[in-house]
Amino acid sequence: MRQLLPVPKRSGDVSDAALIDLYDIAPPPGGRLVRLNMVSTLDGAATGQDGLSGTINTPSDSAVFALLRAWADVILVGAGTVRAESYAPAVVDERWRSLREDREAHPTIAVVTRSGIVPSRLRTEGEGGPVILLTTTDADPDAVAESGRAIGTDHVVQQGDSSVDLAASLGALAERGLTRVLCEGGPTLAGELVTLGLVDELCLTWSPLLRAGHGPRILDSEELESKGALASLLHEDDTLIGRWRIV
Repeated sequence: MRQLLPVPKRSGDVSDAALIDLYDIAPPPGGRLVRLNMVSTLDGAATGQDGLSGTINTPSDSAVFALLRAWADVILVGAGTVRAESYAPAVVDERWRSLREDREAHPTIAVVTRSGIVPSRLRTEGEGGPVILLTTTDADPDAVAESGRAIGTDHVVQQGDSSVDLAASLGALAERGLTRVLCEGGPTLAGELVTLGLVDELCLTWSPLLRAGHGPRILDSEELESKGALASLLHEDDTLIGRWRIV
């Protein structure tokens, strides 16, 4: 993997230590840092023909994906994406475990859903970080109670009535010390977060694939006007991996 921006002092492959320097950014004192990590084909599709983002990933993208997970205290993701992509409790790659010093071994996964139901694979016990359910105050009480039994009642957070209040939910996560937030989508959750001004950085990979058809974009939002400032850009095997500060 080569670093294009910021221009490195020396050319050549980027070391793991240099990658950590690029991505291991602490939240401001008393605040939080919210990153959105997405992948897109060259023609703008957020998924492959099977409707999954995993089919447009590349090895270099997967490496940075694992690094971002190691950086995070909590992975924020919509329930639809959890089900489609077969999420399990998060496990940090051995390559990046030095980033977990003085923190829990694995990040928490926070699932955003109006139903109050935790997807089944996230109820699995064993290795991996804990799970938090972010749902609404009017979610089905029976579903919420069942989820509480599966993941612990203290891991159920209800914010907002007909839809999850994302700002309040991020505040509730911060109160638990989860201030390094990595959102992995899907496009509806990502679009809402950016529209509300809750995203600090966009980490976007361009996969060297062309899909055509009618695939989704990385953001699904009708009202959005924002801008990014390029912070870093990496290249490997025709894949471009960028990081933008949202301004």
